[in-house]
Amino acid sequence: MNKLSLPPSLPGARALALDILAAAARTGQSVEEGLAATAKRHPGLPRRERALLLELVQGVKRWEVRLDYLLARLSHLPLAKLHPLVLQLLRLGTFQILWLDRVPARAVLHEAGNLAKAKGLPRSHVGFINAVLRRLAAGEVPPLPDPEADPVLALSVIHSHPAWLVRRWLAHYGPADTAARLTANNQIPPLTVRVNTLKTDAAALMARLAAEGVESRPGRFSPQGLIFEAVKSSPTDLPSYREGLWIFQDEAAQLAADLLPLGPDLLVSEIGAGRGGKTTHLAEAMGNSGLLVAVDSHGRRLQELQLNVRRWGVTAAHPLRADAASALPLKTGALDAVVLDVPCSSLGIIRRHPEIKSRLRESDLATFPPRQQAMLEEAARLLKPGGRLLYITCTTEPAENEDQINAFLARHPEFHLATDPGRLPLQARLLIQPPGFYRTSPADHNLDAFFAAVLARN
Repeated sequence: MNKLSLPPSLPGARALALDILAAAARTGQSVEEGLAATAKRHPGLPRRERALLLELVQGVKRWEVRLDYLLARLSHLPLAKLHPLVLQLLRLGTFQILWLDRVPARAVLHEAGNLAKAKGLPRSHVGFINAVLRRLAAGEVPPLPDPEADPVLALSVIHSHPAWLVRRWLAHYGPADTAARLTANNQIPPLTVRVNTLKTDAAALMARLAAEGVESRPGRFSPQGLIFEAVKSSPTDLPSYREGLWIFQDEAAQLAADLLPLGPDLLVSEIGAGRGGKTTHLAEAMGNSGLLVAVDSHGRRLQELQLNVRRWGVTAAHPLRADAASALPLKTGALDAVVLDVPCSSLGIIRRHPEIKSRLRESDLATFPPRQQAMLEEAARLLKPGGRLLYITCTTEPAENEDQINAFLARHPEFHLATDPGRLPLQARLLIQPPGFYRTSPADHNLDAFFAAVLARN
């Protein structure tokens, strides 16, 4: 949409994208928080502008490594010495010129110059931005690295992933699987939702969505999963969303929650409940009865959880703000089941959250296993004999997944691995690998990469 077609009080998508990217670089705020805050500040932003805003912000973060590689070869100044706004404007402009065919290059140059002037950048900065983008628009695109000369650099730049992660995956998976994983991480994931079985079913919801102008189809693995194929407005504006008939959730997360055997009148705790995606699912499996204590250490996330469970019609869930790496105010040996959704490196959800590639450092990886271990010990304390513990991550790191589980079992002979493939639909049982680890992958299954295991107290 042309910026001139917007009301004077509304900034365009490019201006908003610049603000979000600049704020993220300056303050450390995630771009997703920036996008959410922007949506609240500008509720009247037209749908096409909202779509372009999301595409610009996520596109720049998805391709940032390659963007910076190209810009470093076009700029006579090191990128680290550029004014922060100049760097973000160059990234935005380069992404539009090279990835968005529908945006004329001259419009990109014009808009970049206007934004630079509006931000008060000096004329020399505006001229510098214009000169770099003009070279790109004229087809002067630097060549990508030669895979034979430097395989790590080539994979890093071509697929826009940090070199440390490429090296790590090459050592673990080999060249072919690494390239497949990197490629899959750059694909736009399907828009997947889970049906609220307390209120409707998949077939009825598909009909309802069709009446609301949304084309959908069943998911490949989860009976409660639907994939939106065509949406004419913001999904959260749909009446079916406001009525709590569905929630955004990848099929991998849906199936992970199904691994825990639940029923009515149980005492259950979900540790790391977040915004309530799995909370609503667990409450359904419990028949919305018994007690489900939803634990999280972040007050804002628990506020969103309360909104979601209320919208969902869940009455069995009760939020508890606490740090599960220390002692929880819950009785030892009292619970029938615990779901432990631990904080992790999140390498399995890069395709949905490309910002992870620029925010995560290799040194960060060592910080997760100790906290996960402490949470595992605390969760195990809460289980009664015969109780089940479902451990979940959204990462591919062995130290956070199978190594964590194996080490726990070595310390606790009173527990055993009890992941049951029979709890999943037939088409999903291939996702459980010996000796009983649930794994999904964007490259292999077009699902987010999740790991899960069920532990049972003897």
